[in-house]
Amino acid sequence: MPTDFSSLRESVNHPLSTEELDSLLSTFSKERKRLICPNCNQQGHLRRHGSTKSDPPHLLFLCASCGKCFQAASMKHIIHDSCQEQSQIQAPTDMEQTRSFQENNNTHTPTTHSSQNDLQTLLDTIQRLTQELQQARAEINSLRSQTDKLQQQLLQQTQTADPFPSLIQQPPCRNPEATTQMSNIESAPWHEPAKIQRIKDNLFTSRNQRRLQQQEAAARLLQPPSTNQGFKYIYLPTKARVPIGQIRSRLRKLNINNNRIIDIHYPDRNIVALLIHNDYEDELRQQLQRFKVTIKEGFNPCDPQVLRDLKYADRTPAEREDLVFMHHCNHIERALQYIRAQSNLPLPDIFIQRAGSANDFYKKLYQHEQ
Repeated sequence: MPTDFSSLRESVNHPLSTEELDSLLSTFSKERKRLICPNCNQQGHLRRHGSTKSDPPHLLFLCASCGKCFQAASMKHIIHDSCQEQSQIQAPTDMEQTRSFQENNNTHTPTTHSSQNDLQTLLDTIQRLTQELQQARAEINSLRSQTDKLQQQLLQQTQTADPFPSLIQQPPCRNPEATTQMSNIESAPWHEPAKIQRIKDNLFTSRNQRRLQQQEAAARLLQPPSTNQGFKYIYLPTKARVPIGQIRSRLRKLNINNNRIIDIHYPDRNIVALLIHNDYEDELRQQLQRFKVTIKEGFNPCDPQVLRDLKYADRTPAEREDLVFMHHCNHIERALQYIRAQSNLPLPDIFIQRAGSANDFYKKLYQHEQ
């Protein structure tokens, strides 16, 4: 039943007492989801909306669907109408449920004669099933006894025929993975004395070589200055521009002492430069010749053709010579930064003698160290 708006307007003029407000709030919290807004006829959209600013303040309720506000007296009237509608709906449903329950009881009440027949049928079925169960148990017991006899006969036959069967006739089945693991273990180095001795010899040789290098380095410190004082670059061909660390590892595999290689850089494509002391030149050449490594004897790092950057293509020959020399000096400058102060004193003097007065960096460094 829709709520009458005229009655709502009349109820607004009659404020509610405190007890009535408390009762209204408790009833509203219980019946809120079943209340219907009289403005939009939507159910379950009524919410609390604070109170008015009048004195005394009045509670407000808001419909979230249409935005209509209602005061406490109007909400009381809405709740009252909703409760009446629910009572009217529940009354006929209760009567229908009572009537259907009585009809079901009347239709399902069995007679005494039919119940006796059902009981007799159940008793007959139980007796029949009991007899079948007893027969099944007897058959199971007989089968168990036969099985025990057969097992005993089989055990006696195996004991008399071959008390100790040979293992060769019945080889055990092995897992393929287990067989592979066993073969790997058998082929391991520690199962072969020759491989073990070879590994020990390699370790001993590398240890002795490292000890000899350390002894030679210590002995050089206690020797007078070399008459062949000076440093030079050795230029070697390369197939690719690999990192410097890989170059040093390759030299180590060729039994070249990396401690005697002061600097490594790439002055041109497919060419690597090794900065060494003059005393180490003969030993390095012999080791490279042993492995058929050729040395670029006529390579000039200050040749203008080394300058392959396209941004310098339009420069004059004189400018290209200056740029190539500048790049070469930059390589030398970076090499000096990684050399100990006691070792790099002769380096600036040598390069100043070769380069003249073109680079002031080496003159300043040489004067500072002196």
